[in-house]
Amino acid sequence: MKTWLNVFKTKGFSVDVRDTANAQDKTQFLRSCLIALVASSLLFYGLYQPAYDHKLHLIAAAAYLALLGALQWGGSYAPIAHLGFLISIIHIAWVAGQSGGINSVTMVWMTVVTLPATLLLSRVAAVFWGAVALLTTWIILALTDSEVLGSLVTMSNDIMAWALVNKVLVVCMAMGVVWLAERMHNQQVEQIDMSNLALEETHRALRQAQAHKDEFIASVGHELRTPMNAILGLNGILRTELSAQDEDAEIVDHIRRSTEQLLRVVNDILDFSQLQAGQLSLREDRFELSEAVQSVLDVFAEKAQTKGLDIRLEDAMVKGMWVQGDRQRLVQVLRHLVDNATKFTAHGHVVVRIKSVGVGVLFEVEDSGIGIAAHRQQQVFNRFEHADSQTNRQYGGTGLGLSLCERLVSLQGGRIGVSSVLGQGTTFWFELPLMMTAADGPDAHQQLDKMLPQRLRILVVDDNAVNLLVVRLMLKKRLPQAVITDANGGAVALDLLREQSFDLVLMDMVMPDVDGLQATQILRENFPKPVCDVPVLGLTASTNPVDRERCLASGMNEVLQKPLDEVQLVAVLSRLPWPVLAKGQP
Repeated sequence: MKTWLNVFKTKGFSVDVRDTANAQDKTQFLRSCLIALVASSLLFYGLYQPAYDHKLHLIAAAAYLALLGALQWGGSYAPIAHLGFLISIIHIAWVAGQSGGINSVTMVWMTVVTLPATLLLSRVAAVFWGAVALLTTWIILALTDSEVLGSLVTMSNDIMAWALVNKVLVVCMAMGVVWLAERMHNQQVEQIDMSNLALEETHRALRQAQAHKDEFIASVGHELRTPMNAILGLNGILRTELSAQDEDAEIVDHIRRSTEQLLRVVNDILDFSQLQAGQLSLREDRFELSEAVQSVLDVFAEKAQTKGLDIRLEDAMVKGMWVQGDRQRLVQVLRHLVDNATKFTAHGHVVVRIKSVGVGVLFEVEDSGIGIAAHRQQQVFNRFEHADSQTNRQYGGTGLGLSLCERLVSLQGGRIGVSSVLGQGTTFWFELPLMMTAADGPDAHQQLDKMLPQRLRILVVDDNAVNLLVVRLMLKKRLPQAVITDANGGAVALDLLREQSFDLVLMDMVMPDVDGLQATQILRENFPKPVCDVPVLGLTASTNPVDRERCLASGMNEVLQKPLDEVQLVAVLSRLPWPVLAKGQP
């Protein structure tokens, strides 16, 4: 019974547990009952009792074995169960009739028979076999009272009546206990079902809220990055024009650094949101390791010089090493660690070391700053965590930097740690499984100059006038002979593509009416050759990899990130098949 109740407890969340208990479980329980009956029949056969013929136990054992075989060979458990109960009642009644009638010790089994019936069959069937067991008991009692069956003990009519009532009560109690336990279990299941439904609703609401939050962050990020793209683009152009005017150039540099800092904060928030949602993907780049690290130090060189810090790179035996990995994420992690080092170091040094270890590369950022207390060192990788409140007030920061570093390193299959002595300095380290690779090909600028046609015809599509200006000026700076045409929306761009031929299209992703995705798809599917094959480079302020995949799925050749920079543009242009596309160009 315990086995069968356990089966009930493990069933699915349904109001009627018996209905959900599958036939296989019931068959297994019935099989166990038949085996127990065979064993008990054989056991009683072996016990000495001269009052009756022991061969009946062998007959009963054979009958149970036959039922067991039928069950094993695929018979339905319900008819076999009914036959088993019938054989059991006859067996018990026969043995009782030969060994003392109503006073036989075997009469206790008449009560036990009702329990498997209650568990295996429907309530109606259980009541039926309970009634059969009670009727059989009454018949044996009557036969014993009339001395048809021999009894070792003589009982009065009152005692025999009490015995019959007792049997009735025991049977009813056994069946009632099982049904009550089942009812209580069903009530618990119903409560669990209601709790599960409530939890599902809560989970659904949380997922919806998370989706709204991610959408909001992405939208805000796009709206922030778009004007910053224009500011940085115009700043770069203005800086070139003011190169000879030191005072004005310094002001422009301050504007650029402040905008870049704001852009980094926005990017960190967007990246952290994507990491939380499991949407951040990695890229596979080939790059020179020391150069990538040095580019980070160059960003902080002026800040370090102002504070009188010695900032330098020590690349032990890895100078000139080319590796394959995500350059952007490596630079992002190093930028946060070097930024922390220069921020918390008033005097002394900031040293970045690169070491080749095993199948990876070890990076160390060492400073001589304020240090971190031992009990706070592991907590610094928690989001929104600072070494202490005083540090937060004095130095500021969002508290996302180190948490973002830990997650970015883990995403790349690496590990990160820190060692520090309070008042003496801190060393942050991380290890990445970067694969060594051969050096890159010729300089991208030189390669691009050889491949490009002399008068490249470019269509720039963006609904923002400032962004159009920035892209136009950047293209003119790098491609002075290019013929550049503007389009302030996807519909205008499609009209121009019908009327003119272009060698390249720079298409903004987000635009009213016809956006960049729709315009590119229409171009690829509805325009004739060779117009439909013109290279299309997407422009987007979104950092979400899903948006990049959407751009590529629409037919764009590549996606450029805003704010657009010259290095990124040249690298993408150098990968396009210009000799084929430029065929027939003047």
